[in-house]
Amino acid sequence: MVWSEFIDEFILFIKGHLPVDHELQSHELYPGIKIDGEPIFIVDDDTTGKCLLMDFKNKRQWNNSGVNVPTISIFKNDHEVEEMIDRDHRLEMTKK
Repeated sequence: MVWSEFIDEFILFIKGHLPVDHELQSHELYPGIKIDGEPIFIVDDDTTGKCLLMDFKNKRQWNNSGVNVPTISIFKNDHEVEEMIDRDHRLEMTKK
């Protein structure tokens, strides 16, 4: 979970890792969950109503520009988000 007092910092972090002309720069993003110990976020895109997985650990080149951006996946529905959170939780529990 991302603490509400750090939301603005995480938004700056996310947008700071995107080129200025990237389409998400103009979107209202709300990072709600950070995967434990990893630079991976589940982000609500309030502009489109979609939920995104933004993986800063596994970057890819953007538009052959030489600029690396986080890998971004769009969840199909809330069930996919729940499944991913459950998988991550189970993985963390096996480490303890």
